[in-house]
Amino acid sequence: MRLSIRHETVHHFVPPAKSVIQSLRMTPRNHEGQHVVHWRIDVDAECRLKASHDAFGNVVHGFTSIGPHAAIAVTAIGEVDTFDTRGVINGAIERFPPELYLRSTPLTPANTARTLMTELKLADEKDVLTRLHALLRGLFTRTSALEQEQEMASRSPRDRAAAGTEIAAHAFIACARLLDVPARYVAGYRLIEANAPSAAMHGWAEAFVSGLGWVGFDPENGICPDDRYVRVAIGLDALGACATRAAHVGGGEPKMLVKLAVSQMRPRG
Repeated sequence: MRLSIRHETVHHFVPPAKSVIQSLRMTPRNHEGQHVVHWRIDVDAECRLKASHDAFGNVVHGFTSIGPHAAIAVTAIGEVDTFDTRGVINGAIERFPPELYLRSTPLTPANTARTLMTELKLADEKDVLTRLHALLRGLFTRTSALEQEQEMASRSPRDRAAAGTEIAAHAFIACARLLDVPARYVAGYRLIEANAPSAAMHGWAEAFVSGLGWVGFDPENGICPDDRYVRVAIGLDALGACATRAAHVGGGEPKMLVKLAVSQMRPRG
């Protein structure tokens, strides 16, 4: 299907910031499961947008703008053709061997994974792919409990939207690594039923399965990614794949507002 995406992020500064620098991971790349028809990033401030790639092969745009700035808006707009590959990723750029993604991070601690693996009885499954699907199903039924453990009620709407997907994906990644299966975080876009707007990018996991390669798993929704998903950036965890990293000089602590809309385009004619 063809998906239309509009992703707007606005940083508000009170008092205005003297200067702002941002690093953006908001641009998808082609692989067998998706083809970028067109894509652009607009910034409503005077700056030069520079494109590059990070160590994982993600497309990164960066800019610096001299203020004063009361607010800066960054908008990514584009269309992507997507295809259902049953979660299997082929044709994507890989900069590192899978073994790198066995590395633990502070967001994917092994102690939490050990508890989950015991509760979900993953050791009873012998086949790697079967274990991963059992993990997917188990975490899907536990998503609400995991969110409560992270005190979701105290977060802002945007933080709750982002943290919900991050918690489930991080739990999946930590468990997979403890099973000696390379796993990583994926940030991207997902078509939600009824084209409902979202306050954050979606996050899921990918695990490396011998004979198949990288396979996606979305524990928040209990499925493998299909043609409703657009893959944008990967990392060891959500921090390495986040859409926006920003810093500023002067001004108050910024407040960020995110508006994200993903919709299916109807065939013309």
